[in-house]
Amino acid sequence: MNVDKKALVAAGYDRITESYLRLVASGGPRVRDKYLAIIADRVATGARILELGCGAGEPMTRRLSERYDVVGLDISANQLALARKNAPRARLLRGDMVRLPSINATFDAVTAFYSTTHVPRVEHPSLLAEIHRVLRPNALVVLTMGGSDNPDGYEADWLGAPMFFSHYDGDTNAALVRAAGFEIVSSEDETEDEYGVPVTFRWLVAQRFD
Repeated sequence: MNVDKKALVAAGYDRITESYLRLVASGGPRVRDKYLAIIADRVATGARILELGCGAGEPMTRRLSERYDVVGLDISANQLALARKNAPRARLLRGDMVRLPSINATFDAVTAFYSTTHVPRVEHPSLLAEIHRVLRPNALVVLTMGGSDNPDGYEADWLGAPMFFSHYDGDTNAALVRAAGFEIVSSEDETEDEYGVPVTFRWLVAQRFD
């Protein structure tokens, strides 16, 4: 696939702002609520959280920012424009999650909900190293990663725009998280409905142990 994959993702999400919000709303709260509860149980109120791939800010950025000091980062300018309306308490930045504009040991937690699968999987070790770098010792990370093997996926029409996907299977993702210097708290496959199609992600909760 000889295209700029990240530019394709950014352009795609710029085009599908409203259709992606409808997809999020259609999925229901079950899995999201489960992991928001884990964060609430393990991360003190007022802590600093970095959300990677915050999208339009609904519902996760908004809900996190009601309790925490949230910085949201996304590659899509149009998604961020919506996020500024949906999650006005959060501080929002445009950027590449593999090259974080943050100093070392800045955050008490990092989250990435449904966003790592748009990063070329060859860059996932670098992504995890960046997350480790910006976390404080003993801090938490919550990641939605791939549940199956997909080295270089392309959909010509995903919610109305071309889109790129790339990920390892769940067990490989867990091994990558451990290799990046994290202790895994939980590693579970969660299947959700995407307009009548079951889609499985590997949800990983881990802690920086040094």
